[in-house]
Amino acid sequence: MTSVEKIHNEGHSFYSFPFKIHYLEATGGEQPRLVISVPKRIFKRAVKRNLIRRRIREAWRLNRNGFPNADSIHILLIYTTSEILEYDRITETVRTALGKIS
Repeated sequence: MTSVEKIHNEGHSFYSFPFKIHYLEATGGEQPRLVISVPKRIFKRAVKRNLIRRRIREAWRLNRNGFPNADSIHILLIYTTSEILEYDRITETVRTALGKIS
């Protein structure tokens, strides 16, 4: 079982628009991991999927220091909406999601 499957199957989950979020405590010597999924079914063009991933990754990078638990949890973010949201909106939702996890 890969770590993504483990997070999905054994972890906790909730929905916070536009993300379906799965998370699991990192155990032992595991390195905490962030996995971002933007489904090909929703966005056919890789350019759009990569744009969304870059925005999410940057929002995560800038906001994770404000939440102490963020460095000890595996997180799987699944982007669920069919529209490309602005960076500010994505930052807002990432911050909200981190708050719910903490």
